[in-house]
Amino acid sequence: MQEEKGPHIFNDEEARAAIQELFGFQSLIQGMKAFLPEHLYQLIMTEKDRVHSVRDFQEKIARPLLKVIEKESITQLTASGIDHLKQEEQYLFISNHRDIILDSAYLNIVLFERGFQTSQIAIGDNLMRHRISELIFHINKSFVVKRTGSPMELYRYSMMLSNYIWTQITQKIDSVWIAQREGRAKDGNDRTQVGLIKMLSLSCKDDLKSYFKSMKITPVAISYEFDPCDLLKAQEFLNKRANPDYKKTFEEDVQHMLLGLKGNKGAVHFHFSEPFDAELDVFDTLPNAKKQLETLAEMIDERIHRHYKLQPINYIAQDMLTGSNTYSNYYSAEDRERIGTYFEQRFRLLTQDDEGLGKEYLLKMYANPLINQLAVSAW
Repeated sequence: MQEEKGPHIFNDEEARAAIQELFGFQSLIQGMKAFLPEHLYQLIMTEKDRVHSVRDFQEKIARPLLKVIEKESITQLTASGIDHLKQEEQYLFISNHRDIILDSAYLNIVLFERGFQTSQIAIGDNLMRHRISELIFHINKSFVVKRTGSPMELYRYSMMLSNYIWTQITQKIDSVWIAQREGRAKDGNDRTQVGLIKMLSLSCKDDLKSYFKSMKITPVAISYEFDPCDLLKAQEFLNKRANPDYKKTFEEDVQHMLLGLKGNKGAVHFHFSEPFDAELDVFDTLPNAKKQLETLAEMIDERIHRHYKLQPINYIAQDMLTGSNTYSNYYSAEDRERIGTYFEQRFRLLTQDDEGLGKEYLLKMYANPLINQLAVSAW
C-alpha cells in the first residue's frame, strides 16, 4: 500500500519546475493578458524566467500582482499590532476568513514589507481541482488541508497536518497561516471551529497548555470595508435555502476568486494580537481537554472580535436592520445616503428573495462584526 503523502510546500527546485509547467498553459497566458494591465502582464512574462526560488516567485510575481490589485481595489491597506512579533520567531496565525485568496496573500504582504519571513498557507483541497491553481498555490508556500476522504483517511491526514504545523513553528522553519474555520464566514459572524483546535492538538504528547504555548498562536483580525463577493454570498444563501442540496462548483469558486481580486474592497486592515502565553494558564483551572479546546476557540474569537477596524458601513448596516439611528454618531448623512444606495442596488439584484431574507443576510454580513465587537467590549 502506497504511503499517503502528508502536507508539504514546494522547495526551490520544485518551484522552478512548477514555473516552467505553469507558464506552459496557454489558457493561463491568455487569461493574464485579458485580466492584467499590459505593463504587469509584460513584467510577469519577463520575470518568470528569472524565478529560481519560492522567494523569487513571491517577490517578482506575486507581490507586483498584489500591489496592482491593492492600487486598483483597496483605498488603504493598514496593519497594527505587528510590534507584538519578533522577526526571528515563527507563529501560528489564526484569522477570520472572508476572501478565498486575499486574506493570506495580504497577510504575507504585510509581513514581507515589514521585514518578516512570509508564512506558509493552509488551503482547502477544494481549491486544488485544477492543475493551474494547484501549481500557483504550491509555489506560493501553500499546503493542503484535506476535506474529502473516508473518516479514517481524514483522521490520518489530520494527524500529519497537526504534526506538520507544530514542526514548522517549533523548529523555527516557518510561520503558518490557517483560517479559524473551514470555508469563509459568509455572514460576517466569525467563529473559531473547535474542530480546528482539536486538529491542531492531535500531535500533542504532553499537556495542552505547554503544547499550545509552544505554537505561539497569534489571532489576526482582518477587516474589509466592502466585500466584493457580498452579493454572491447572499445569493448562495438563498440558493441553499431553495435547494438544500445546492453546492458551489469549482467554476463558482473561481468566480468568487476573480471578483474578490478585482472588486472594490475599500479600506483593509490587519490587526496582529499578542501571541497567547500566560493567558493559557487558565487551562489549569479547566476540568478536561474538551473544555480547554473550547476555551481556546473562545479566546481566539475574543481577540478577533475586539480588534476589528469598523467602518461607517458596519454601523449603517446595523441601523438599517433595526430601522433606527442608534449609531448615527459613527457616520455622516452623506455616508448614510451613499451606503444606503449601495445596499439598495444589491437588493435589486437578488433573486428568490420574496421574503427579504437575502436582504437581511446581506445587512448582517456587515453588521455582525459590530455586534460581536460590542459583545466583547461589554465584558
